[in-house]
Amino acid sequence: MDLLWRSFFQEAEMDKLGNIIRCKMHDLMHDFALLMAGSLISTLDDKKINIDEKTHHISFVGYNKSSLCTASRIRTFLFGVRAEIDCDAIFSSFKFLRVLDLHGRDLHFLPSSIGKLKHLRYLDLSWNFELEKLPNSITRLQNLQTLILSNCVSLKELPRGIKRLVNLRHLETDECYDLTYMPRGLGQLTNLQTLSSFVVHSSSHSKHSSGLQELNGLNKLRGELVIFGLRHGIGVKSEYKAGNLKEKQHLHALGLCWNDEGDVNDSDVANDEASLEGFQPHPNLKQLHLLCYQGSRLPSWLLLLSNLVRFELWMCRKCQYLPPLGQLPSLKFLNLKNMEAMQYIADGDASNEFPSSSSVPVPFFPSLKETQLRDCPNLKGWWRREDSSVEVNSDNFAEITAVTSMIKHHLLPLFPCLSTLSFKNCPMLTSMPMFPHLERELDLDNASSKPLQQTMMMNMVAPQSPTSTTTTSSSSAPLSKLKYIQLSSIPDLENLPLQNHTSLESLKISYCHRLKSLSEGMQHLTALQVLNLEDCLELELAKDEDWMQWQGLTSLLSLRFSRLPKLGSLPLGLQYATTLQKLKISDCISLTAIPEWIHNCKLLQVLEIRGCLSLGSLPEGMCKLTSLQRLQIKNCPILLRGCRRDVGEDWA
Repeated sequence: MDLLWRSFFQEAEMDKLGNIIRCKMHDLMHDFALLMAGSLISTLDDKKINIDEKTHHISFVGYNKSSLCTASRIRTFLFGVRAEIDCDAIFSSFKFLRVLDLHGRDLHFLPSSIGKLKHLRYLDLSWNFELEKLPNSITRLQNLQTLILSNCVSLKELPRGIKRLVNLRHLETDECYDLTYMPRGLGQLTNLQTLSSFVVHSSSHSKHSSGLQELNGLNKLRGELVIFGLRHGIGVKSEYKAGNLKEKQHLHALGLCWNDEGDVNDSDVANDEASLEGFQPHPNLKQLHLLCYQGSRLPSWLLLLSNLVRFELWMCRKCQYLPPLGQLPSLKFLNLKNMEAMQYIADGDASNEFPSSSSVPVPFFPSLKETQLRDCPNLKGWWRREDSSVEVNSDNFAEITAVTSMIKHHLLPLFPCLSTLSFKNCPMLTSMPMFPHLERELDLDNASSKPLQQTMMMNMVAPQSPTSTTTTSSSSAPLSKLKYIQLSSIPDLENLPLQNHTSLESLKISYCHRLKSLSEGMQHLTALQVLNLEDCLELELAKDEDWMQWQGLTSLLSLRFSRLPKLGSLPLGLQYATTLQKLKISDCISLTAIPEWIHNCKLLQVLEIRGCLSLGSLPEGMCKLTSLQRLQIKNCPILLRGCRRDVGEDWA
């Protein structure tokens, strides 16, 4: 029966019917549960004022509290958005509570009477932004198993007697930005399975704060742990090693965040490197995030994390390169941000990334799906050696030969599973390994176009190997599966060959001031649905010899032209884009007219024209746009004067 229902829902998910069915089934199961529970479960609102004295579980959604006194054995209290609450009255009256949800109640303080709830197992205080402190009486709740404090952004400290909560299993303190330390004795809570964050005090000699040694025996921790407030300098290596992360085999995500102290000296760099070696986690770790680490190199244990799926480095300003991560079999996400000192991602040449003893070619980053490089102002390329940094120039045979040599050396393309690639604010980056099988998104912002051009050249120079299933061929051209391209502020982009992008659905180009033409290969963009062109000062789209290139846009739904000073008229081939639904033209100062053939776009629903100072007329054929729902014309003075005089109100 379970397989039958599962199959049914999988088919239903294909349309809205699936969502309707799931909602109906949820309602039926809810009603059935209430029927079976009888008087044990009740929802109290302004209309319902009587509660059976046997009721154990209440959802309180109104203002009426007068009848609560009759149900003295309540075990679960859930509050709706409208409910007004008196915490002290609840804590004093319902001493058998097991579950209490007070999240998002705008609490400024918690009454000490909460210590009377001896049976309480679950307490949710999350999203109380004004809550600064918890009463010490909360440590009397020795049956408490779950304490949720997430997003209590003003909370300054945890109860100092927290070690008395001997049954605590889950302590969630993520987004508690004002926490400055963890209380002593936390390490005695050996049943802890969830500890979302640990804050190291700025002073190691604080009377009430604990050090990382408190983590030593918490080996049941699972899920995510983020350690904040790590210090730079001498004397921290032994303390950090005492955290004993290597024994926490159930921990899947680890974040290490150092204090951002600006510039650090050479001794601090060496101390950061030594202390990070002491943080070696268990090989089961799947996610690792380092923030404000000031070492120049990463630890040796990083290559032992064979299960690592996500690796992020943020604001590690002294880090110069990464170890050879290309062979980590499970790595899917690589994110580098604000890496000021990094000039090359890997130290040495390409051969260091591939084991020479292997008789079978090993893919470079075999599982990597998403890579983001952001705010790396000095990053030049992947490998340090100059012969791997290929400057692409179609007239330079030596440079093309270098690309060919690289591909032959590795026998198969690199990044075989890469789906999303983003370079932002990396203006010096001119060389990257090839990424021919990029399937989802390419985002270049304030970067060079050379890595993209290198990949596009692969179709010309890639060797054909009968044994390699991933080698580029005519049936699988570079970037032929790519769905989204976004290019912004690419200073060296003059043309964009698009002949292989048969799967492209969205193309957005902005602030590429040297871009002159898009037409080459436009006829192959049969899947393109969105085309946005903005702030391209040299771009010409209406050349007579290029108009046939636009005929292939048979799936185009949305088109935007903005700040294109050389756009004198719409490309003639657009009259064949009969699927067009939205057309937006803004600040194209040379545009003089909308062509008569616009009436061919019978599905057009939105037409916006703004800031086209030279636009003098609209065609009579616009009255045939029967699907048009919104027409907006702003700051087109010549056109507006002409419309008032000639057109009248038939279509306006």
